[in-house]
Amino acid sequence: MHEICPHCGKVSNEEFPRFCSGCGARMDGKTPAGYPGYSVPVPEQKNRLIAGVCSSFLPGLGQVYNGETAKGFALFILTLAGLAFLLIPGIIVWFYAMYNAYATAGKMNAGEVPFRETRVLHMILFIIFAVVVIAIALLVLIVTVIDPLMSQLGTLDSGNFNQLFGTSGFI
Repeated sequence: MHEICPHCGKVSNEEFPRFCSGCGARMDGKTPAGYPGYSVPVPEQKNRLIAGVCSSFLPGLGQVYNGETAKGFALFILTLAGLAFLLIPGIIVWFYAMYNAYATAGKMNAGEVPFRETRVLHMILFIIFAVVVIAIALLVLIVTVIDPLMSQLGTLDSGNFNQLFGTSGFI
């Protein structure tokens, strides 16, 4: 019976080979003499918890961690849009982003979904993009909502509450 190399998957030409004819690795799994640091390569795994926590801080960051950058940006924008117009849809999309990041990392580890490498540069750019978009959104909120309210409160005299309610005989 011919053996299959555990490293590269090549079927051996010999019945009991010591080394693989394809990659040169030992077929018995032992460390070759003279190579103390040699070990069987372990396939890279995604940490499901890191993926979920990343999306809990910034919706879409877990998808970027999983290598799905476009999906991460889309979920971030959808979450902000949902939070800006109606609070509940934004929260629903945010929870979906957390669940999807966690589940996709598990599927990648199980081999159900093709594995994608984590690109640290994409994560850094995503965080910068998110911070800039959030800062712009807060600035717009301050200019359009909070500043006009504060200017209305600033015109009140210190003891005259009638101006606040717009009635002359309220108090």
